[in-house]
Amino acid sequence: MEQGVLLTKMASLVALTDEDRRALDALPIIDTKVARRRPIMPQGAQPDYVYLLRSGWAARHEVRADGSRRITGFLLPGDFCGIHAICHAAMDHAIIALTDCVVGKIDGSAFADLCHQSSAINQAVWRAKLIEEAVLRKWLLFSTDSYQGVAHLLCELYVRAAVVGLAADGQCRVPLTQEEIGDALGITAVHTNRVIQRLRGEGIIDLSHHELTIRDAAALTRAGAFDRSYLEPWLSENAISLLG
Repeated sequence: MEQGVLLTKMASLVALTDEDRRALDALPIIDTKVARRRPIMPQGAQPDYVYLLRSGWAARHEVRADGSRRITGFLLPGDFCGIHAICHAAMDHAIIALTDCVVGKIDGSAFADLCHQSSAINQAVWRAKLIEEAVLRKWLLFSTDSYQGVAHLLCELYVRAAVVGLAADGQCRVPLTQEEIGDALGITAVHTNRVIQRLRGEGIIDLSHHELTIRDAAALTRAGAFDRSYLEPWLSENAISLLG
């Protein structure tokens, strides 16, 4: 499989030189298929490899003492899983495939060497982690208002998908169940459905068969109090123009 998704993601984070692009192209990646709802990495694992999501959607999650699940991050193509391998740390959460996925395994030592050799690639990894943390903070911030939380999440997912070429013209695939959206926002699937139906009834979105259509970007931005600055300055022009 070509490494286009890795180059696209890294180029959205930093300006890559031709040498950086050649180094990324030369990086050995072993692809593994992971079926929907199967684990990609268990909590407590100490990976020797950095995992790159090549295709499909995945999620970071933890299970509470009562058995309920809390999703703490959605992973899209181009996102890293298990960056812990660089510093030999154990995973403090699990990663599960939400759809059928292709995951690329990159030797942790080889990736660490590449980060050491290229300041741009090293900076891209840090920027990706900073965005990941910023995303989680926004989820926490909007956790008390389900309407705002769902609207904000849909804005965020659209923008992130657009960065790697998976969204355009107000449309993108969002292969998440209402239960999964609820697990990310701390609400039930039934409540998630009510909010989506409200957004649909207000003519703001259509979300059917995992296909999201944003019918009124300005209204969705207002509903979610969405300020893209926490994802800047590495957004694609397309995402900025549609959700500004």
